[in-house]
Amino acid sequence: MREPSFNEESSFQYKKGKLFCEDTSISQIADEIGTPLYLYSHRALVSNYERLKGTFRRLSPLICYSLKANANLALCRILAGLGAGADILSGGELYKALLAGFPPKRIVFAGVGKTRQELEFALREEIFMFNVESQGELELLEELSRELDGRIRVSLRINPDIDPETHPYITTGLRENKFGLEMDEAEQLYLKLKDSKNIVPKGIHFHLGSQITTTRPYLICVEKMGKFISRLRGEGVNLEYMDMGGGFGIAYREKESPLDIEELASQIAPLIQEYELKLIMEPGRYLVANAGIMVTQILYEKRRKEKKFLIVDAGMNDLIRPALYGAYHEIKKIQEPKKASPMELVDVVGPVCESTDFLAKDRSLPRSQRGEYLAIMDAGAYGFSMASSYNARLLPPEVLVRGEKWTLIRRREGYSDLTKTEATSLEEENLIPSYPLPFAKLQGSGNDFIVVDNRANLIKDGRSLAMKLCPRKTGIGADGLLLLEESQGADFKMRIFNPDGSEAEMCGNGARCIAQFAYLKGIVGRRCRFETLAGIISCQIQGRQGRKVKIGMEEPQDLRLNLRLSLKGEIYEGHYLNTGVPHFVLFTPRVDQVPLKELAPSIRNHPKFRPQGTNVDFVEVEKGSALKVRTYERGVEEETLACGTGAVASALTSNLTCGIPSPVRVKMKGGDLFVYFERAKDNSFSQVFLEGEARLIFEGKISEEVENA
Repeated sequence: MREPSFNEESSFQYKKGKLFCEDTSISQIADEIGTPLYLYSHRALVSNYERLKGTFRRLSPLICYSLKANANLALCRILAGLGAGADILSGGELYKALLAGFPPKRIVFAGVGKTRQELEFALREEIFMFNVESQGELELLEELSRELDGRIRVSLRINPDIDPETHPYITTGLRENKFGLEMDEAEQLYLKLKDSKNIVPKGIHFHLGSQITTTRPYLICVEKMGKFISRLRGEGVNLEYMDMGGGFGIAYREKESPLDIEELASQIAPLIQEYELKLIMEPGRYLVANAGIMVTQILYEKRRKEKKFLIVDAGMNDLIRPALYGAYHEIKKIQEPKKASPMELVDVVGPVCESTDFLAKDRSLPRSQRGEYLAIMDAGAYGFSMASSYNARLLPPEVLVRGEKWTLIRRREGYSDLTKTEATSLEEENLIPSYPLPFAKLQGSGNDFIVVDNRANLIKDGRSLAMKLCPRKTGIGADGLLLLEESQGADFKMRIFNPDGSEAEMCGNGARCIAQFAYLKGIVGRRCRFETLAGIISCQIQGRQGRKVKIGMEEPQDLRLNLRLSLKGEIYEGHYLNTGVPHFVLFTPRVDQVPLKELAPSIRNHPKFRPQGTNVDFVEVEKGSALKVRTYERGVEEETLACGTGAVASALTSNLTCGIPSPVRVKMKGGDLFVYFERAKDNSFSQVFLEGEARLIFEGKISEEVENA
């Protein structure tokens, strides 16, 4: 089957003079989040997998996606959802494979240098198979199997000494390559395994290399392995699986022919069936290469008599394939060139301080100029996965496109990411580093926060720092300290410390402020997801200046309507629910006349809400279905100008008790908030969103003197 070319069924097409990915304009994404960036098509990824699965359907193969090609969790989750297994080469890839949802029983572990710790990790997870590459590795597995009292399935990787007819740097099946075992050595090991109580020989594995575009090497190797398996069966070693690896080549040049997988399937299927084997394959490049591109922008033009350079903002640190082994990638302009556009011979080079820093040499391209975007095609495989921070350059973001929608699936690095794993101080007990620490002050509807980018883990004690910085007269002054930290399952993690040092689970206005901070600093795009103690929050940044922020709230928990409290001989009836943090909501005809300072602290510490206490909201229903709300906030221990979780609690209870529909306008002293939701017949809520403005007030630096204040 011939791979679709750029101008046929590709997910990357020109529409109305602009290059699109599916139904999304690439230039719009680049304008919004900047370049360089990697961009992937959901449609292409799914199509590639389904094409491969359909072509080999008569063999019902176990298709194990090779994570080394591109291990982005979002892409891996798509493939895991389609039924793929995973081919891994390290403990880190095993960790990501499990996190992405690949079942352990569909994971195979290859690689010449597996460590004891990696093997133990894989054994604990009970993965499907180990592709063993040396006698020493097999002996270590024997030892571990006895220690862990388990049986281990293995294939031995054979080095068949077959020329894959590809680039010498990406061959793996020749005698001079480091991979696998020679057949005589493998035969002796298989015979020894017959008597093993702990190691079960289940298959045979080979991998010829990468970017193979002819079927001949595969056919020769399958025939050779088939005969070897027959000889082993005659000696009492019965193997069940043949793992043929991957390496299926694609067409990087427009007129090239990729590997014909239809022809390959028709050639090897009779042999696999003749030897009564089950097939495993490990494609990587074939699935993701043409599903992804890299977008870069021309920074400068430099002319010499014999040469013209286009200097772009992506370098060999972002895409190393051209520098590493002269790999070719088609380059397309995002703005469709006119048919009569003059061509010119150029070198497309990056900003890295190396002469090998190029994406193309002596390439004929339509005349280009500073500021234009270029698409480096077929960059989905071995692009980001081989990227580095050489020259202290920041790793680019990754974007997934699905139809008319796009999602940031990896944020762009910030400068603090460059030092996040480095020791920043020899004294770990320091609250802040021994040099000024940048911070920002933001406010959302009058709720103000100090925000610090703590992805480098410079702040060791958020509690103590909040108590020093938040007081209005002796510190910077704020309703709380927000720390932006690394997250394994989201774009970032938000930690919230109240002025009294207590850590809160969630704060709606704080969440909107930290989201805008992350957007302004280029950490995320207009859409992001971040972690809180109350769960994962989704967010949209809206408006030209990004000041309107809409966040998805957790569904409310522990709803208790008409809850009666006894305070100093009087009964107060209200409604309790947790919208990320607990709230007690009381409706009143005149909220301005409520003695909040006297009443709220008693409710906040009432025995019914111990030990954590509760926030307290006083709500007046106005004409036009709007609410007027005052909130006493625990941790702050006074009335705040606004409270996002309080606005949500007030809106939801007003819907239940007064029938006020979504969206609800909530008026607070600091400004208006809007709460959106859907209510089910059982009175449960879903699709809860909080919307309002967030503004940067000022930025500054925290000096080391704060530590000793």
